[in-house]
Formats: sequence, structure tokens, C-alpha cells
Amino acid sequence: MWWFYTVILGMSFGQILGELASAVRRWAQSPDRSGRPFLPGILWQVFLLVLVVEVWLAVTYYRTTFVEISVLELLAFLLVPAGILVMSYLLPGAKEGDERDSFNRVRPVFFGTLIGIVAVNLLHDFLIGQQGLDADLFFQCLIVAGAVVGLFVRGTRADIALAVAMTAVLGAYIGSEYSTVLVST
Repeated sequence: MWWFYTVILGMSFGQILGELASAVRRWAQSPDRSGRPFLPGILWQVFLLVLVVEVWLAVTYYRTTFVEISVLELLAFLLVPAGILVMSYLLPGAKEGDERDSFNRVRPVFFGTLIGIVAVNLLHDFLIGQQGLDADLFFQCLIVAGAVVGLFVRGTRADIALAVAMTAVLGAYIGSEYSTVLVST
């Protein structure tokens, strides 16, 4: 059952790394280094990479804690990596023209998907009776707040600052919530 989940999460990881590699290649191969990548797009790809790691750690923890899951729980788990995959395709690619305009056009869907991922996770936690006023809820609220801000900011500097802040929040979340998860093959 988990193989399907792993395939979708792996596709997300591969898509994100592919886009990052394309941006670096385009920049490195431009004769005068004028093909600079769209920095907010790169930083949001890094955020998505960290999100993939967080999701993988969460599922590793969940699989070691709960022996059985329902079909509804599996669907909730599948929506998260599927959302990450959609988000990775929404970010401006290396072959697009004006990356800033492209990102602004997909901004509502990108950040709406991020809000949806967190909403599905919170609903899942609520349904299995795990949600309380804890650090997990705090970090998820911070991610939603950042996504809501992302819906409205339009400047490149604001996008850069938000992407860096959101990646830092996610890194702190991983460090505080999953520092004791045993990762084995």
C-alpha cells in the first residue's frame, strides 16, 4: 500500500530536483551569465524539497506508530505528496519567458494548494484524535499564515523573504517534531 505513496513522493522529489538542475544549467551555460534564474522560484523549489523531507519523516513516524491505517487515511496521505507534485509543476520552469509574471499567475493555485495540504493534514489529525494545542498545530498554523501572506505579496523581494522564512519554519518544524524519528531502510 505504501509503494504508491512512495512513487508519488518520489515523483515530486524528482520534479523539484529536475527544475533546480535546469535552472542551474541554464544559468551556467549562458555566455555572460545573464540567464540568471528567478530567485523566488528557486527558493520555493528548495521549500518544496524540505517539505518532501518533512512528509517523508512524518510518514516514517506514522508507519512505526500505527500498524494499520484506513483507506481514508491512505487517501489523506496521498493528497499531500500529490499536492507537492502539483506545486512543483506550478513554479516557473527554466523554459518559460517572464518567470515573475508566470509565478504571479499561478500564485493563487500554488499557495491555495499549500493551504489545502495543511488543511488535509489537520483534518486527518482531528479525525484520528491526535490534534491538540501543541507544537505541531503551531507550526502548521505558521505555514498556513505564510501561505496566506503569499497569496497577496507581489514583489520579488517579498517573495524571496517569504520563501526563506517558510523554509526556516519548516526546518524548525522538522528539527523540533521529528528529531527522534528513527530512519531505517
